[in-house]
Amino acid sequence: MSERGPSSELLFCIVKDHHQVEEILTGFLELGIRGATVIDGRGMGQILSMDVPIFAGFKNLFPGGSSGTYVILSAVASDLIGRAVELANEVCGSLSKAGAGVLFTVPVSRAVGLAEEIR
Repeated sequence: MSERGPSSELLFCIVKDHHQVEEILTGFLELGIRGATVIDGRGMGQILSMDVPIFAGFKNLFPGGSSGTYVILSAVASDLIGRAVELANEVCGSLSKAGAGVLFTVPVSRAVGLAEEIR
């Protein structure tokens, strides 16, 4: 079993456009980030506006519209996080704009089965 200290982080990047996912993943490779998982999902606004009739009239209040949502997960060395955030901002416009996407990281205290360069 291999353990890692706070020198790596789990990056969550949530975007609406599959083209952005492709650009982010390609950019990750260029940065030396070699592994990521993409999960297809739906956001709260998407579920409420589509599945709960009482909220259907409020669908314009939820940023991002009714398209799909993609969650990119990647264990990233802490020294690459800043560059990964810059990349996501370049691809998505600015994540500070409502509906553009969300990115956050959490420290990884233990990881088993990751590539040696991440450990």
